[in-house]
Parts: sequence; structure tokens; C-alpha cells
Amino acid sequence: MEFGLPNVAADQPTFFMPRTATSVSPVDDDGVPFDPDAAVTLSTEVKKKVACAVEYMDSDGKIETFGIIVPSKIKLTFLDEDYVKIAGFHFVVIKGQKYFYMRTEPVIALGTVDIYTVYCRAEDDG
Repeated sequence: MEFGLPNVAADQPTFFMPRTATSVSPVDDDGVPFDPDAAVTLSTEVKKKVACAVEYMDSDGKIETFGIIVPSKIKLTFLDEDYVKIAGFHFVVIKGQKYFYMRTEPVIALGTVDIYTVYCRAEDDG
């Protein structure tokens, strides 16, 4: 899936996995302490890079190839072996712009290879 992947390593997508919080105080089912003053420890931030195709979109979902400075959405396309490495990511950073996970389309197959399509929204696109 290196077609559509920027050639400059610094411009390639970096995926950030969700951090987990732990506390010595009693917590609810989501891991949030009942005591608002309880100390919470966050796990270390996990970053991953995998090959994927990147397409930029406007707020209506139209592919933009010219004239857009900060796109509202991105479409990422992965081969199965790369997708499993970042499945469940929280957000991705491309060229310094943060995009939050929105949804994953149903998987499609290309012969014996599964293809995953993921959509993310820009951090400032509410």
C-alpha cells in the first residue's frame, strides 16, 4: 500500500494507540476513579508507522487534490497485514496535522488479501 504514501518519512502517517489509565483508588467500569482527587497514572504513548494510501477530502467527502490547505477528512487504505498492527488507533498525525478515527468500512478482499478503508476527521473539524 505504498501508492499514495508520502515519500518523505516525516510526512508519513504516525498512528497513536489509546493510552490506558490506572489508579490505586476504586474505579468504575471505564476505569475512572470514583474520587475526583485520586491520582491516575497514564501508560506510555505508543506510536506506530505502517504503509497505507492517504487521500485527502473536504467536509463533504469529496477527494481533494488541489487547492486545499488543511483537509477536513482523510481516507486511509491498508492491506490486512498492516491494518492489524494499528487496529484500534486513537488518532493519526500526518505532516503535523492530527486526525481522529471516525469509522472503518466493511472489509473487502482482493484475492487472498483483505483491504481496509478507514476514515478520520481533522482535529479542528469538530
